[in-house]
Amino acid sequence: MRLDYIRSFINVVNCKSFSVAAKKAFVSQPTISTHIKQLEAELGVQLLVRSTKDVILSEEGVLFYPYAVRLLETENEALAHLNKTEAKVKGTVTIAASSVPGNYILPGILKQTRLKYPEIDYRMLEGDSSQVIQSVLRFEADLGIGSIRTNHEKCMCMPLLKDQIVLATPNTEEYRSLNGVFPLDKLKRETFVMRESGSGTKLAYESIEKALNLHAKPLKIAMQAESSDLVRRSVEEGMGVAFVSSLAIQDSLALGKLLKFEFPNVNTERQIYLLYHKDRIMTLPITSAIKSIRQQCQKISG
Repeated sequence: MRLDYIRSFINVVNCKSFSVAAKKAFVSQPTISTHIKQLEAELGVQLLVRSTKDVILSEEGVLFYPYAVRLLETENEALAHLNKTEAKVKGTVTIAASSVPGNYILPGILKQTRLKYPEIDYRMLEGDSSQVIQSVLRFEADLGIGSIRTNHEKCMCMPLLKDQIVLATPNTEEYRSLNGVFPLDKLKRETFVMRESGSGTKLAYESIEKALNLHAKPLKIAMQAESSDLVRRSVEEGMGVAFVSSLAIQDSLALGKLLKFEFPNVNTERQIYLLYHKDRIMTLPITSAIKSIRQQCQKISG
């Protein structure tokens, strides 16, 4: 089994594209295609499923991928040992992140991480928390960061930091006159901007909805959005009010564009998790990234 075939396979999986993988490896696309065909022929299984949009792992590909990574890691370790050089922490780490951590937590954390490990580069995938879990389970991402905990036997969940869900409203006289206390009867008459199903924020909202007895009567929904940023901007424009992550509206609060309301008698805290597949080969770049991300989150938590 040739290692250049293995490299091509891993590149295609990471890039989800034969053409992008070819550019990354500085070879032609037909060369990549030949490598994959030869590898599949040697193994006697189809490793990749090709579509008009992208390339994904087949069931056999999911099984083979961790072994492929292990083969390349073994090669790197052998070369480092033979050359008697200290292996540098160098490589690419793919992170799937949901909207809030992806937009409001990770940019600052990864900046600090790269100061410590400048030869680690990151590839970011964005989706809701449910999609993050699936990306980890399908080996599309080395790490996942989201706000939904999964009980899947193959997925490890590590608490990173706590977040709070608050009610965000436009900064208008109508809401300023409430003096920080939002009456429940008024809340039931409001028009809402919501996150989509599968979002960790939506899941947290549903828990708050039950606690406040908002589900007894259908709420008026102006819009459902696939990102916290779109929800935030829609509330700023006066489309409605929204239950959002406190992390997502810090800048808007500082600029005076939004107001926030808390509900002291209701548990509005939620946990942000770091996830990885238990069968994932934990390379030095991945373990170094995990260590640094957790350290930065501990500093944020105080």
